[in-house]
Amino acid sequence: MRAALLSLTLAALLGGCSTGPAAPTVETGTMVVRPADGWRYGATPRYALAEQFQYAGNSAAPWLEPVQQAVSQDLDDRGWRSVPLDEADVWVAIGVVGSKDMSDGEIFSRLGMTPGLQAKSDARKGTLAILLLDRQSQQTVWSSAIQLASDVPIDDDSRRQLSQQLAAQLLGALPR
Repeated sequence: MRAALLSLTLAALLGGCSTGPAAPTVETGTMVVRPADGWRYGATPRYALAEQFQYAGNSAAPWLEPVQQAVSQDLDDRGWRSVPLDEADVWVAIGVVGSKDMSDGEIFSRLGMTPGLQAKSDARKGTLAILLLDRQSQQTVWSSAIQLASDVPIDDDSRRQLSQQLAAQLLGALPR
């Protein structure tokens, strides 16, 4: 089950570090939100970043920690409470995968996305996905994913800023 969920949790972002001064150009493509059917957690659910549901492909590994931090910050800013795993209403699953880790076709089919980003063949491409799982049923109750591309590697500072922007964009579709 973990492997299947992690496969669905996909999210791929652009790996690498930049040594040059050029600011990266990041193009966003398709964003998919699967809203909750009957949100039953109120406006301030208790959440936990379930370690077993955090995934990064090899080329996207540098993205996982800043995305986790950005997601936690965004949820905290919404009034959600971070609690231990066994006390949470929902578990937060995050996935980051680059096109070197998985083909666009495979990402699209697993996330139900249509190819909407026509990036150059040498661009760094990927997808970021955030899923909320009901702790009791361990079923996905909400999810959001976005496709990205960059013309250059992204340095650590830019990665942190972009992670905050993406988390806010993806989590902006959460029920209130």
